[in-house]
Order: sequence, then structure tokens, then C-alpha cells
Amino acid sequence: MTDKKTNDPVEPAEDADDIVSEPLKDGDESDQDLADDFVEIDETDETPEELREETPDPATLPATGLVSEFHDLTASQAAYLVSHRETSSVSRSPLFYVSALLLGVSVIAALIVGFQRAGAGIGDAPETLAVVGVDQEQADGFGQQLGLPVVSVEDQEAGEAMLRSGEAGAVYVLDPTGMQQASLLALDRDPQSILDVLNQPIPVDYLEPPAVAPAVSDPVAWGLAIVVAVGVLTLGAALTQNLRTEKRNRLAEVIASTIPARASAWGRVYGLTLLFLTFPVLAGAVLLVGLSIGQRTDLAVDLLPALGWFALIALMTAFLLLAAHLWAATSASRRVRRVGYGAAVVLTVAGVLAPLVLRAESTVMLWLSYAPLTSPVAMPMRYMAGQAEWWEGLVAAGISAVVGFIVYWLAASAYQRTLLRGAGRSGLKPSPRKRRSAPSQV
Repeated sequence: MTDKKTNDPVEPAEDADDIVSEPLKDGDESDQDLADDFVEIDETDETPEELREETPDPATLPATGLVSEFHDLTASQAAYLVSHRETSSVSRSPLFYVSALLLGVSVIAALIVGFQRAGAGIGDAPETLAVVGVDQEQADGFGQQLGLPVVSVEDQEAGEAMLRSGEAGAVYVLDPTGMQQASLLALDRDPQSILDVLNQPIPVDYLEPPAVAPAVSDPVAWGLAIVVAVGVLTLGAALTQNLRTEKRNRLAEVIASTIPARASAWGRVYGLTLLFLTFPVLAGAVLLVGLSIGQRTDLAVDLLPALGWFALIALMTAFLLLAAHLWAATSASRRVRRVGYGAAVVLTVAGVLAPLVLRAESTVMLWLSYAPLTSPVAMPMRYMAGQAEWWEGLVAAGISAVVGFIVYWLAASAYQRTLLRGAGRSGLKPSPRKRRSAPSQV
């Protein structure tokens, strides 16, 4: 055969088998090598950054629940979301800043005023004075001169028995030889009313020496009461207001559709309980700094055990009271909500004031130090008076925690019923209103 254009002879084509079986020359590349090179091309370098698909590694996902579009939330993650939202909104509110400022000023005022009026006020020791070393006639004349009831006792042991029973506020011990100055014996605090009447410097000895002097323990006790009252009432009011706002704006249904009701209840109470720690830390810092500036670091060291137990017990009590606020706020009846909120406020104020009013009664203070609502103030007062063992604070905190979890369980159950039924705890079921038919026109 010849080519029509060039008239050159054309050789016949080789068979396909011959072509395939022909070995490759050096430098030639096979089709498989070319395909491998084509697959190994990195296409991400050719794709614009805006169009690239980012799929995070599940092992690197944070445990905060902020990536709910990739996996379902666990109960702890859902509770964390609610607590973070609750604490963020409350900590940025003006009420929180005003309460913190008021707390700092109150602690400073309690220290200043308390040092000047130490021992004065409700719960002072009895004004009866027992005198050792004189007969009853001389004791009566001494009492008319001082304007106080004076009782003669045979010896110092009899006077100590009257002190422990509460029949006398102090024992006046005279030196039989008259060579030394008389001394005054008290139970565990200065008998300020008797010292004011005597109007002379006289040393005071204690039957039960306190760990902290009454001149410091009294104002500190008032400061602890203010911390609990201000912290719980502020956070309780914020919790109630947030629940009412969510219900008014129909946000409760949105939250309930994505987060379990019990996880939401736990997140609210748990988050605000941790936020409550801000108040004891702030008050303790102001107190310790004030004592350090006044060059009373020894008192600061003596106060550390009482302040430590106060922080733990107050935290458990705050959990209890915040759960009570949640329980009261879940009611569908406005009257029930108001009564419940008022009861929580009254219990909070009465709980912190009862130990201050009844501090002279040692038996009553023993019971108050274990009661959940009064233990945050009563137990530190007993520690400052040197009347409590180290394990008693742990028992008081445990009792408050148990009662708090019982109240929380009731509050969480009521909160869940409120979200699921929509009728609250008033017992009324929602029913549509009947339309009034328009009057027929004749």
C-alpha cells in the first residue's frame, strides 16, 4: 500500500497483542503511574477557603455543649448551658453590683460600729453581780451603791456555778488580804453593763475563754448575717424575675424544647449557688484586709477557722434557699407566688437574726448551729467562742445539704410539671374561653 499524498509505501499495522507485549522503554510512564499522580493532587489547595467543608474531629469537641449541631447534649452539658446563661445575666445586672457594693460598705460599718459597741445590744449577760468574800448585808449596800442586784456567795466555786446556770452575769472576787486588786470573773464574754457601772479598770477572766475576743466576734457575726441575707435575697430575686420574664416572653417553651426540664432546674440553682460564693469571698477579703491595715493579723488568723466553716455552711444554705425560690416561682397562681416568695424572704431574715438575738443562751445556740437556716451564723459564732469541735461544722453542712437536696427535688418536680402541663401548681387546667354570641338583630 502507498500513501496517496506522498506515494510512499505504508507498512501494515502491528497486531494488538504485539503492541501490548512490547516492553516499555526507559523514561516512558505507564497509565497507572499517571493515574496515581492524578489522584494524589491536593484538591484543597485548588478550592477557595470560603467553600471548603470543615468537619471537626469528634475527639476534639469541647464538653460545653456549644456544638450541639454535631451531637446531642448530655444532661451535664445542658445544665452547664443554663447555668452559664443564668450567671452571665445576673452578674451583669445592676442589682448584683449594687448588692456587692452594699455588702462591702456594710462589712466596714459593722467593724467600725461593732468595735465601739461591743457587747451592747440584745442578748447581753444578766446584770446580777455575785460577790465573794462579803456577807449579804454588805452585798446589799454595795448593790444600792451601784444600782445593780448583788448576791453574796460563799466561795468562787459557788459563783462559777451561778455563771454557768445564767443566774449571774459576773463574779466579783475580792482579795481577803486586801493586798491585790479585785478581779471580775465572766463566762465567755465581757459583762459590759456591769463594767460600765463599776466605772473602773478591772481585769476580766473567763471560765470558757473564747477563741476570738467578743469585741471582734460580735461585729463579725453581724457581718456574716449581712452576707447571707444580701447574697440569698439578691440571687433569689434575680431567679424569680428571670423565670417570670421567660414565661412572659414565651421563652420557657423554647428552652423546654431543647433542654430537659430537670437539667434546666439544676442549672439555675447550681449556677446561682456558685455565684453566691462571690459575696463571702468579697466580705472575707474586706474583713481580712481591714484587720491587716489595723495591725491585727493575730485576730485574722484566729478568725480563719470560723470563716472557713461559714463559707461551706453558707453555700449549702444558699442552695437550699435558692431551691425554695425556684419552687415558689413555678406556681401559676400570682397569690401563691407572692406568698411563697414572702415566706422565703422571712425565713432568710429570721434565720440570720435568730443566733444574734439568742446568742446568750448556750443550749439554744447549740440547736441553732445545726438548724439549716440558722447554722451559717450560729456555727461560726460557736467557733469564735471556742465552744465547737472541728467536726460539728461538717455535720451542720451535711444537714443543710440533705435538706437542700430535698427542697430542690420538690422544686425540680414542680418546675417540670409547670413546663409540661402549662398549668403550674395551682391545680387549674387551661381551658378555652367561650365566645359570646353576637345579639341577633331583628
